[in-house]
Order: sequence, then C-alpha cells, then structure tokens
Amino acid sequence: MTVLVTGATGCVGGNLAEVLIGKGHRVRALVRPGSDTGFLRALGLELCPGDLGDRASLARAVTGIDVVFHCAAVVSDWASLEEMHRVNVEGLKNLLDACEGVKLKRFVYMSSMVVLGMGAQNNLDESASYVATGDNYNTTKIEAEKLALECARERGIPVTVVRAPYVYGPRDRQMFPRILAYLKNGRYAFIGGGTNPFSLVYAKNLADGLIRAAESPGAVGQIYNITDGVAVTRRELINLMADRLGLPWPKRNISYPAARVICAVCETVAKVFRLKTAPLLNRFRLKFMYTPLTFDISKARRELGYGPAIPFEKGIEETIEWFKSQIPNQKSQRGK
Repeated sequence: MTVLVTGATGCVGGNLAEVLIGKGHRVRALVRPGSDTGFLRALGLELCPGDLGDRASLARAVTGIDVVFHCAAVVSDWASLEEMHRVNVEGLKNLLDACEGVKLKRFVYMSSMVVLGMGAQNNLDESASYVATGDNYNTTKIEAEKLALECARERGIPVTVVRAPYVYGPRDRQMFPRILAYLKNGRYAFIGGGTNPFSLVYAKNLADGLIRAAESPGAVGQIYNITDGVAVTRRELINLMADRLGLPWPKRNISYPAARVICAVCETVAKVFRLKTAPLLNRFRLKFMYTPLTFDISKARRELGYGPAIPFEKGIEETIEWFKSQIPNQKSQRGK
C-alpha cells in the first residue's frame, strides 16, 4: 500500500516509516522545510515538503494515498496553548479536510494516554472517560481525539485512534535524553521510592500496532491501547538504563509530599517570571516519575491480533545501544 506518515522526523513516525519500508510499502513523509531528513532520505522514502498549516501542501501529500498515519504533534510539558492548538487540533482538522474525497482505506490517528488525566490510572482500558486537567497538552489531545472520531461518524473518513503511553526507542527526543542527562550528572532522584508501576511502549512495537490498526477491517471508529504489555517500576527502568550505560544507580529519593511542594514552587516561579523553558519539576514530570500508570491492551490483542513482538528488556537494550552509538566517546562511569 501507499502510505503517508506525518511526524516522520520524530521517534514514533520515524520508527513507523522504517518498519513500513521494511515491509515493502511505499512511504511518503510530510516534512517541514528545514527539518533534519537525513534518516528518512537513507530509508529511500518519498519526501513531501509541507506543513499542517498549509492546506495546499496537504492536498498534494494525500494524493494517491491509501493510508494516512498522523503522528505529528507538539508534545511538550510547557508549550503555549496557542502553539499546541495550532498543530494538535487545527493541523489535524486541516489534514482530515484534505482527506475528504480521497479514497482512503484508513486514517490512523496517533493519540496519547494523556487524555486520561493526571491521576492514578490502574489497568485502564479504552472505555475509560476523558479527564480534563486544564493543561495545554491534555486539552488539545482530548479535543483532537474527539474531532477524529467525529469525522469517522459524521464524514465517513475511516479513522482509527491508537493511544500510547510513554514511548521509547531510537531517535527519542522526549524521555530518554532527559533521563540520561540526569543520570550522567548524578542528579537523578526517585520520587516516593520509584516503586509505582507504569506502562511503556517500544517504538517498533507501537509501529506494529499502528499498522495492524490500519489493516484491520473492523477498526474504523475504534480506539486501541498499545503498550509493551508489561508494567515496570521507575526504579527498574532507571537502574536497567544505568547498568547498560555503565553509570551508577541513583541513590537519592524525595518523598512524594515533598515533591509536590517543590513542584508547586517551581511552577509558580516559572509562571510569575514567564519562563520559556519548563521548570525542573512540574506536574507532568511528577506524573512521569511517580503516578501509577498502567493500561489494558486486551482489545488490541483480541481485535487486531497485536502482541508485543519485542519484549521490554530487548526494546530497552536496542534503545540504549542506539543512544550509545550517538556518544561513542563516552567513558564508563560505572561504580555503584
């Protein structure tokens, strides 16, 4: 099939494009001018210059396409509502409008577990209700997911929604780089002991889930959770990363009540001084480091035939090897 991937210069879209090429599909990537496209060029796929705000470029991008994988989004814990709405909601609407009249087999929208809010989430499935928290990312992803599903119901666009938790893998610019920086400088601290579980998904497992969502006849109008199928604690993840990189295990720990106070102070200072960069600790980072976040993938197993092909430990190994390849001169700092 001929597919369009948005967000192909990112972790999710890039790994998806790589898997699609490996399966023999023809891949077109919508790329903004000035983007780093070296990896995509090496894959040999078709580059289509454009932007989610440029309707003419979107019309060109979807011409002759069988399946759209919409992975592009502003993912940030501190970007403005205007910026996020422009890309996450208006950009999605523009792309859906461009697809009207195109004989698509599927439009797969890449969503996020962030639509389920900031509180503890224990083995939630796709029937869980939206939880609006008022933060910009949560607000725009809920609005975008509702828009995508509305188009499936009312406009006949064959939309399927895939939700993912925290994603890791080669070319990750969100999770691993931040953790690695704190591990390397010895500043990483667990919160509440780091013993609460959470679900992750390796980018290539996610790619498999996205492709299955595109190919399953009964998936139109449906939502699917895609994870690695196991829950790990923060301490297990961080210590494994430290081991594989030859770095010491973190020993520092901050109690959850203390972390909440620090979080409130950091966010207040950042807002008062209108800082452009995220504070050291905010609600999103506190959620990542402490809150129980696990999800049920039974529906994807049952209806898509999805099963995480790459076990968590192997996914972590491959991710770490990729990051190590980016810092070949790093010296071991092992010594717990």
